[in-house]
Amino acid sequence: MNVAMKQCENQVLLFFRHLDERRYDALAALLAPDAIWRRQGKVLKGPQQVQQALQQRSATMRIAHIITNLVFDECETQNCTIRAYMLVVRHEPGEHGAGPCPLRGIESIRNVLVQMKRIDNSWLIAELTAEDTLFAANA
Repeated sequence: MNVAMKQCENQVLLFFRHLDERRYDALAALLAPDAIWRRQGKVLKGPQQVQQALQQRSATMRIAHIITNLVFDECETQNCTIRAYMLVVRHEPGEHGAGPCPLRGIESIRNVLVQMKRIDNSWLIAELTAEDTLFAANA
């Protein structure tokens, strides 16, 4: 794995970590100015739309996006394309709680596709989709 690939991988993992930790400013900083995120049946364009959408998330929801099996379809000097699986574990108690949440299993497994582009020596997410659900607990 070359340096560019490792940097892109780290950006993808950081994106989902920031999402789970509600660090929306840090998440938005990983997006290209014209980024597209296909999320929950909508197309979000740019960091501002992403932040607005994320502000609508439930304040009591606890969620973990587990990213695994990352593979690179291409990685050139200015562009990288990455595929992965995303396992989603969610708990929505409707109230704030402390300590660990009950683990009732994986809610879904999805295909993730991320296109990265290099802008001013930084790898940023240009396009992201995780709309292709492979397995769902309530299917």
